[in-house]
Amino acid sequence: MSLHAEQFFTQAFPHRLDGAVVGKSFYAASPPGSQIRLRIDFYETIYQHKYGGLRLTALHPDKGTVDVIALSFKDHGTFRDRDASRTYRHADGLVHAFPGSPKPPWLGGDFTSLAQAVHTYAGMWGFPAPEPPAQSSQRAASLLPAPSRVRGTVPRAR
Repeated sequence: MSLHAEQFFTQAFPHRLDGAVVGKSFYAASPPGSQIRLRIDFYETIYQHKYGGLRLTALHPDKGTVDVIALSFKDHGTFRDRDASRTYRHADGLVHAFPGSPKPPWLGGDFTSLAQAVHTYAGMWGFPAPEPPAQSSQRAASLLPAPSRVRGTVPRAR
């Protein structure tokens, strides 16, 4: 299958977690003082070569799988723009990973909402919250309103 998983987890998906890609899965490094590992991989639909989202699995070295959650591309609007395009053949919110395909099947996706959901889940297991990228923090700062006076306190003339 041509998921191009390493390229997805290291370049396209903005998860910013420390870890490594093994096969078609990303393994996040355990948080300090914890033995829990987080595995992120694509989950398959009932159709061959079609993937509906990401599966996050919390793993413990002695207890095995502790928790599993599936985050769908459709629920997070990942491929809304791609599917609305007249040039895209499959408008179903899925990743179609046909064997031997030279192009990554997840191109054209907006992974922002999905990455936020991954960070929320990872935070529940003690993984540190990532620092926002420099560009987005500057942009966010420019969108904040200027500080105003606290209501109820009017400067008095002396």
